[in-house]
Amino acid sequence: MPHLSPDRSLTPGPQTGPLSAASNGPAPMTDEPFIPGFAIPPHTMLLVEDSRLAAEAVRLICRRSGIRLRRVETLASAALHLKTYRPDIVLIDLGLPDGSGLDLIRALAQLSERPERIVAISGHDEMREVALDAGADAFLLKPVSMAQHLRALTGYAPLPSADLAAMDRALGLCAQARSGQRNAGADPLALRDDLRKMRALLGGPEGRRHLQYAGQFLVSVGRALADEGFAEAAQSAVARGDPAALMALMEEQEPAGPLI
Repeated sequence: MPHLSPDRSLTPGPQTGPLSAASNGPAPMTDEPFIPGFAIPPHTMLLVEDSRLAAEAVRLICRRSGIRLRRVETLASAALHLKTYRPDIVLIDLGLPDGSGLDLIRALAQLSERPERIVAISGHDEMREVALDAGADAFLLKPVSMAQHLRALTGYAPLPSADLAAMDRALGLCAQARSGQRNAGADPLALRDDLRKMRALLGGPEGRRHLQYAGQFLVSVGRALADEGFAEAAQSAVARGDPAALMALMEEQEPAGPLI
């Protein structure tokens, strides 16, 4: 869990969750120029998100709107990064492998030089008020899209001439276009990586200890896919304390065949 040192800078707490290679040090995900047609000045963003599938949707939005994006997967990595990097926007998933994103939101909100925007993201709408009370400026409910979330994310209104719904369709971010067809519009590599990561976690020697986190992660994956059936099945499996059901659900959802 991150905490504040006396000089008000973020310092990392203990590392308790699994790390991917990306967590060893943040790397830029995109470096696109500002695109005319948006009433949005150039921004930098730190994304704290453990799901590659959800991160890919955010990356597409940032690339199209001219936001320079970096991503980390854990609270500990975010705290290390924020000691030297001052992004304009920090977008924080609330369910992370080493704790709650609410802790990072509270820490950032207390800084004398806080980021311009602190934004929470989750697949659970019931976390909206909790996140805002913790100090978030806005809350994004997965799945993310330009039409629904760009203003909340940046704090700026796009120009009336910007057809965000058309951009969502072009980027594959339109939930309505995906509904009714399993995994349609989703990055198959990102989805496969997310599912295999959770299967490895649950299949490990301490798999049952990670049941709550894995279930929460998979509910968010279901919401990012606009697949409410998957999200509800994951939620039900966790409520029953049934890791085998989660494993079967992931095996059924994993993209089939070669992905290249």
